[in-house]
Amino acid sequence: MTLDPERRTALMGIRLRGLATGVDDVAPAVETINVAGGVAMVDPTPGRACVWFLASDDHPERALGHVLLLSARHGITGVAVCFDDAAAASVAARRATALEPSPLVWVVDGRSLRRAEPAPALPLSDPPEAPEGFIALCVGAGVEPVVEHGIWRGEVLGLEVVRTTVVGTEAGMGAGIEVGVGRFDREAGAILHGDLPPTAALSSAADLVRRERHAGAGAHPLAGLVRERWLRRDLMVDPSPLGLVDLVAVDPADVVNGLREPSPTPAIGSGHDGERVLVVCSVGVDPGVVPAAADLVLRERPDRLIVVVPERDVHPALVGAVERLVVPAGIVGVTGPWS
Repeated sequence: MTLDPERRTALMGIRLRGLATGVDDVAPAVETINVAGGVAMVDPTPGRACVWFLASDDHPERALGHVLLLSARHGITGVAVCFDDAAAASVAARRATALEPSPLVWVVDGRSLRRAEPAPALPLSDPPEAPEGFIALCVGAGVEPVVEHGIWRGEVLGLEVVRTTVVGTEAGMGAGIEVGVGRFDREAGAILHGDLPPTAALSSAADLVRRERHAGAGAHPLAGLVRERWLRRDLMVDPSPLGLVDLVAVDPADVVNGLREPSPTPAIGSGHDGERVLVVCSVGVDPGVVPAAADLVLRERPDRLIVVVPERDVHPALVGAVERLVVPAGIVGVTGPWS
């Protein structure tokens, strides 16, 4: 039997109060509140101030980000986040090690809590060589080749229009290549334009994106997709607004399936004094940006971090959450290239 959302939230609140009370036998003297990603208690009691959070079963991987924003909004540094999903808790515990003060990450074990063990750190990527002819195919169509999580893709202003389906150099040009924006477009393109040479099919897809993805494009769907990647692409072309001399893409912390899911998009650059700078591009007040940045800090070991967002998205809660990272970190607001 499926519970209605209001009843489900009420039961989660009761659970969270019981779990928090069981830690030190003192019941928090505050009410539970329904927030994105779960339920929370904001306890400002001097000496034990803490934001308690119980992750919902829907997207538990977002819980750490939600509670960090909530704690920054209330000016409380103590954070305790509880998970039913042990795997999600393990990832959150790893990310918590890159935050100061480090949030307490718990796994729910019946009616009690146990500390989550951090998952292994993300490995540095060792990208494969591009399949034969793929770089030339992209360049010929005015498409920018990029490799991410072991897959070679071609992008126009940060939006993928082609990808390879084979790894390494075994395939010749045209073999193992899918053209289109998103999975469904690639599948439709294979049916409708399967008789076209790869160069013609890719040029057509790239021209379509360029016509609609430009400054002042408004609400056209192609202009609104993965804008964080568009932002990174423009900064890679000219990193000087960040005071950097170069900027190259690196793998995101998470593999995102779909063009409508927010995906903090990273790059590594060099400062004028040679410092190693991690840049993470984001759009909106995305609760996933600080947890993703924490993973990237652990993997890339930068000297400092810059989170880049459109000027309108420089929110005080996001600023506070970013400042918890263990490396010097700050937010830079820029004008989006779509404006």
